[in-house]
Amino acid sequence: MSQDRTRDAADVPAMQRIYDRIWLLALAAFVFFLVAYVGWGLLDLTSLPAR
Repeated sequence: MSQDRTRDAADVPAMQRIYDRIWLLALAAFVFFLVAYVGWGLLDLTSLPAR
């Protein structure tokens, strides 16, 4: 019976495990937006015309 339970836990997709843990989801969103805004800012800095 415990084998069935561990097999079921192993079959849970990675995104479902993130959705089941609200703080992990919040951390993933924070990291995503941090990387997106830093990338956007670096893109803006590299697109400035040189004087």
